[in-house]
Amino acid sequence: MRLAPTLTRGGRALIIHHTRHHRVCMASAAGPEAAQHTPPPPKACVHAASPAELAAAQQQLQQGEPLVAQRGTAGQPDLHCTLLFPGADGSASPQHGAAGSGAGACGTFRPDEFLSALQTRVLGRVLLTADTTPSTQVLVQENVARLPDGLVFVADRQLGGKGRGGNRWESPGGCLMFTAVKRLAIPGQRLPFVQYIVSLAVAQAVQTEAAARLQGKSIDVRIKWPNDLYAGPLKLGGILCHSSYRDQLFHIVIGVGLNLSNRQPTTCVDALIEAAAAPAADAADAAGGSAGAAASVQQADSTQQQQQQGRRQPPEPVRREQLLAGILSRLEPMLEQLASEGFAPFEAEYCRHWLHSDQQVLLEEGGRHIPVTIRGLSPNGYLLAADEAGERYELHPDGNSLDFFKGLVRKKLPA
Repeated sequence: MRLAPTLTRGGRALIIHHTRHHRVCMASAAGPEAAQHTPPPPKACVHAASPAELAAAQQQLQQGEPLVAQRGTAGQPDLHCTLLFPGADGSASPQHGAAGSGAGACGTFRPDEFLSALQTRVLGRVLLTADTTPSTQVLVQENVARLPDGLVFVADRQLGGKGRGGNRWESPGGCLMFTAVKRLAIPGQRLPFVQYIVSLAVAQAVQTEAAARLQGKSIDVRIKWPNDLYAGPLKLGGILCHSSYRDQLFHIVIGVGLNLSNRQPTTCVDALIEAAAAPAADAADAAGGSAGAAASVQQADSTQQQQQQGRRQPPEPVRREQLLAGILSRLEPMLEQLASEGFAPFEAEYCRHWLHSDQQVLLEEGGRHIPVTIRGLSPNGYLLAADEAGERYELHPDGNSLDFFKGLVRKKLPA
């Protein structure tokens, strides 16, 4: 990662820390020492919101060498990605990969449904889709200077997704896994807040999809600082952000992995919505039974059975296409506002969605345990806490612990 030369030493350390410790989602993980295997060269299909945008993307993407999908290791060459454009290959048709058909190179993501729901000027208007790829994050990050601004890459499965501490994540179907590139003119000190904005946009979009299926009710989806989404004690997803500086712009690579329909090894959005819908259906059944008892038995039984059958239908699953369009449509204006106004306009809403308001943390210092209470975020993007005497501190992870809250060190803030 290249950083802007104008960043302060503190800002530099902060951005490096956040790059190091992000995690994508969600499945079994193998450590960095795990045996490596060379997957077949991946293919990705290119789509765009308009013919003009597709033509411009094709011209830009076909310049130079093929896109690097995975860097080679000792004795192994780089792995490159073959791009398929509509009209150049039948398998690259935007309609290919519809639910119920063979996935093919394009995968099962429906670009037409996604693009028709998208409400952005740039973000997501050029789309790559794939059935299987080593890592959406690696491909975008390795080729970021060549990619159209706003490009998003979605894959059904990843064979070598990037995780914290060098872990390799094999992500199954049932996840919404995507990586986006956004070029942004933003002050360097605001850059660490990008991951918080992304987390908030994802949480809000998930809640919107849930409310549409639950008559306005919400589900328990929370942000775990700095970059994970949780449902109760179970991890639901994660965010991975990198940045580089070029031509007076930060090139921000945003990766998101979210359990949408895969119920193992933790939980998923569809399961949370179904669980929230069940109590409402039970209550409605009980009310219907009481009312039916006062009417004729035969008519009540018939009516009640019909009502119960309708209520007990599980909620419609959340579609990746609609959820991704909702995330990006929120995220684009939020990033622009972050660049111009900072994080202050979002802080209250972010804290409303996170797990940590008034959370008590024990810091280990010199063999002592010091209790502090989390009050919010500091101006630098770290945790803001106060001790029993009211002194304020900025809490920094020590960089060695897998659990941020078991490796915190404090820095006293001026009164």
